[in-house]
Amino acid sequence: MARTSYSISWLYGEFRIARLHKGNIAAQWEAPERVETHAQLVRALDAASNHVDLSIKGDVTVVHEHDLHTHDYLEVPSMKRRDLEKYLQRRVEQDKSFEEDAAWCYHKVSHRDGKEGVLLHLLPKRLVKSTTAACTAVGLAPKNYVPLTEIVSDYLPTRDIAHDQLIVVVACFNERTEIILALGDGEALFVRELNYGLSSETVERLVQDINRTVRYTRQQLGRGVDTAWMMGHLAPQFAAELEAGVEMPVYFDDEAEDPYFWAQWATRLSGKLSANFISVFAQKNMTGEVFRRVGAWSTAAVIAVAGFLTLFTGGLVAHRADQMRSIEQRSDQVRTLIAEVEQKVSAGKSKQDHLNRLRATSHNLPSLMMVHLSRLTPSEVTLTEVEIQRSGGAWRVALSGTVAGDMRRGARILARFEQDLEQPPWRVAVRQSFTETWMEQFEQGKLSDSGRLGFQIAGEML
Repeated sequence: MARTSYSISWLYGEFRIARLHKGNIAAQWEAPERVETHAQLVRALDAASNHVDLSIKGDVTVVHEHDLHTHDYLEVPSMKRRDLEKYLQRRVEQDKSFEEDAAWCYHKVSHRDGKEGVLLHLLPKRLVKSTTAACTAVGLAPKNYVPLTEIVSDYLPTRDIAHDQLIVVVACFNERTEIILALGDGEALFVRELNYGLSSETVERLVQDINRTVRYTRQQLGRGVDTAWMMGHLAPQFAAELEAGVEMPVYFDDEAEDPYFWAQWATRLSGKLSANFISVFAQKNMTGEVFRRVGAWSTAAVIAVAGFLTLFTGGLVAHRADQMRSIEQRSDQVRTLIAEVEQKVSAGKSKQDHLNRLRATSHNLPSLMMVHLSRLTPSEVTLTEVEIQRSGGAWRVALSGTVAGDMRRGARILARFEQDLEQPPWRVAVRQSFTETWMEQFEQGKLSDSGRLGFQIAGEML
């Protein structure tokens, strides 16, 4: 690996990023708190830049697991790839557990008995788009976006395991556990996700779930499991209880105890995987060269526009000064009016209780929020359209506008803006983050790295 690359492991809220050069980790950083929303992801990437130096551009591979991910094994007849993907698209629409559009990818599995199947991975498309947009905003070009099973499938064949052995891989995280049934050659057969991590309170439950998986495998495949392969951070005091309770030999993988194991191993993956969410939902390879071309086009456009405007600047200075004075006067008047309205609104016993009651019962909520948006909106942000309407028993909010500055600074400003909207008294649950707008602009080749960056934010008041 001659050039710099990056790898992100974002696994059930645990966020880590590493910069690698020639296959070795040159810098790494772990978020001190859980990263669950995409506003938190933007802030985490911004914080990471102080430790990992993201100014050194490169491709990035993202290994991501989320509670909304699903991993279903399907037996399929032998067919051409195009026909298989058409069939899977129909299955996606039938089987997805959410109403929004789905991103999907798959890993084809060929068994030695002649049967074929696929491990189908599903998650909401907005998660993929927002994640790749957040990476792009800090200068990283997403190349691979894969589920955890792809690391396991690539890793197991490098270990001293017979290819026909049946293995229960148990990947442990702080608040979740993932059980993967796989062959020694790396073929993953099915996945179970448990809603707890390994601790003194849950070790007995984990032993029971591993044994249930073994019995289910014996029932479905007519053969037993050879080994339980433990991966992740495992405290030594749990080893004896796991070895005594699990109904087969237990192996503890020392290499996989490294918190950056998943991130480092991810950089070995090929960019042509079928189990790659970027390949399916975008139908393009978003390499570093693509991102650099977009940046170069944007820079050239900015320079050209700046040169054109310079020709007219001299004659407009005096006129602009008069306009600015007029705008400042009007701004003072508007600020006075806003201050008067805010004073009246805050006259009640409790401003927050009052607004909460209005949110539930009053038709004046849109006007009140319009007044307070002037306080919430950062000075770098210009709102061009605001829509507040009552629908289905909830208030829906949609904001459109632009933010000034480069992408990294703009992302930081908009992430803070979304966070402010989520706080009392408005409690707006953001359903469409600004990162989704940027991803759409990137796919269309319209995303600039500086200037006035357009965005949309939408959600509903809780």
